Amino acid sequence: MWWRLQRFLYGRYGTDQLNLMLLILGVVLTLFGRLYFGLLYLAGDGLFLWALFRTLSRNIPARQRENQKFLRLSAPVRSWTSLQIRRFRERKQYKYFRCPVCKQQLRAPRGRGKIEVTCQKCRHVFQTKT
Repeated sequence: MWWRLQRFLYGRYGTDQLNLMLLILGVVLTLFGRLYFGLLYLAGDGLFLWALFRTLSRNIPARQRENQKFLRLSAPVRSWTSLQIRRFRERKQYKYFRCPVCKQQLRAPRGRGKIEVTCQKCRHVFQTKT
């Protein structure tokens, strides 16, 4: 029995970051569709079917191109999210602030009082309180 499934799945694309996002959005839309709007429920089902199609596809180069395009378009959101997570984790050790001239994101250890900071990007020197 298992060998039939293995033989069927051999040469298929499988899953990637785009499939994971499609599945998450499908779950969210399905839940909201059940509670509020019927059309969202159908959209969630459509996303599930799209993810299933991509998983079982044998056109691997096309699926890889789709995933690369998704990663390229979602890079700013993913980097902003990871920065916010890091800031939250380090909120007790570091204070984050921006350079008043070039708006570069900087950080300094907390509990040092008033310090003089030199921006690494534009070399502007300014004072801030940590």
